[in-house]
Amino acid sequence: MARERAALFLATRLPTDAKEAKRRPAPEVELAEQESRLREFADRAQYEVTKVFSEVLPELPEQRPGLKALRTAMWLREVDVVIATSPECLYRDPERLKRFLLEARTLGQRVEFLEVPPLYAWIVKEFGWPLERR
Repeated sequence: MARERAALFLATRLPTDAKEAKRRPAPEVELAEQESRLREFADRAQYEVTKVFSEVLPELPEQRPGLKALRTAMWLREVDVVIATSPECLYRDPERLKRFLLEARTLGQRVEFLEVPPLYAWIVKEFGWPLERR
């Protein structure tokens, strides 16, 4: 049986506060740590990682090239599951997150997270909880 194809989505936001910028690791380091954690999760779930998308975002991003590429891969049916560390990596706005999860569900794909902050728990549970594995 073929393993399900997984896309990893990595994202970090640039800090707006100079003090916070000094405390946090460089964006490349944060993305590398996320990728490592997501690959471990994918290995445990026996997914085959076929795509990796990443973004380094300003506080209020106008364009999301990594997210656009992910959604294109989803619509082209190049992946079966999307894995991100947290819903905030995809969207901070709960309504947009809900629409993304519904889009994935419509396409027969799952979106899985390593952690779900309380603000997003009801959305993930209602619209994004993993479908039964095929």
